[in-house]
Amino acid sequence: MTENNYRNPDFLPYDEEENEIDIMELISKLWKKRKMIIIWCIAGAIIGLIAGFSIPKTYSASVTLAPEVQGKSSSSLSSLASMAGINLNSANSVDAITAEMYPEIVASTPFIYELFNLPVQFTRKDSVINTTLLDYMKEYQRSPWWTPIVNAPMKALGWCLSLLQPKEEEGSGEGTLNPYNLPEKERKIVKALSEAIMVTVDKKTLKTNVSLEMQDPLVVTDVVNAVVENLSEYVSEYRTSKARQDAENLLEICEQRKAEYYAAQQAYATNMDANKNVALQSALAERERLQQEMNLAYQVYSQVATQLEAARIAEQQAKPVVTIIKPAEVPYRKTAPSKAKMLVVFTFLAGCIAAAWVLFGEEYWAKLKESLTGQNEETAQAEE
Repeated sequence: MTENNYRNPDFLPYDEEENEIDIMELISKLWKKRKMIIIWCIAGAIIGLIAGFSIPKTYSASVTLAPEVQGKSSSSLSSLASMAGINLNSANSVDAITAEMYPEIVASTPFIYELFNLPVQFTRKDSVINTTLLDYMKEYQRSPWWTPIVNAPMKALGWCLSLLQPKEEEGSGEGTLNPYNLPEKERKIVKALSEAIMVTVDKKTLKTNVSLEMQDPLVVTDVVNAVVENLSEYVSEYRTSKARQDAENLLEICEQRKAEYYAAQQAYATNMDANKNVALQSALAERERLQQEMNLAYQVYSQVATQLEAARIAEQQAKPVVTIIKPAEVPYRKTAPSKAKMLVVFTFLAGCIAAAWVLFGEEYWAKLKESLTGQNEETAQAEE
């Protein structure tokens, strides 16, 4: 088989000079087909413009934060580690929630769920609409005209599969949602928002940037501000929860010790009034005992009251101070789509496809047609 192939002229090795690509020949091919390439480029430009005008406009808003960090490392070590790209403040921080965890917190389902009832306001066709973020994501999101066409096969497949699977119980009632068992639409909204909200943290300075891109400038500003506010409350709640619980427990104990002290004080005063002019040793001993009990109750009450004030101060000190370096501003310029970029990209791609067809596609297609024609003729002759 190998010898026959080698003797066949079609399988003889080509000369290296014949294999070399002639640049001038390629340029000549492109020049001869320049009209077709120009037509393809024009078609690509038209497609790019159609796509650019069909994709909804989006606007971006961002907030830059400088969160407070309580660390144990010395300033000299922290500065040296920061130059090396290591954050000792984060590693030695007494706080279990660090700035590096902010992206995971913001992307979590419970956090996104808290944004569902956020009131938002936007304009649509010269009218002001007030609604919630959940309704805005459900009812007022624009999409390109080809989206239903592209999603139709997947929707049909999903519908067929849903007929074969048992229906899931979604939600617990009208108007109530369980963040851990959301319906399909709400789950998609949670995924879309978690992917849209971008949280980046500088590992050296812990400077945090929260950005968001949506289809309305007023809505994107309200939502990114709400994200920052909810994030600050989440961190504050976590850091102050133990201190607040300690203060509540101490307050309860303090009230009990206060009542015991008042009772001991009242018993001592009653004994003094009843035995004012009595000089009996038994009465004096009882008076001394009641006085000691009153003094002991006062000392205990005083110590607990001091601890309560210290716990309240610790609760206030535990609250994080998040400084907003750059607040969110209403964007007046759209972020995407860039019609000029899409025009250039589609025109370039169309030109490349046309050039590839002229240089390689036509020749390959001609050989393929010739091969298929030859096979058909051989088959016809064999049948005859």
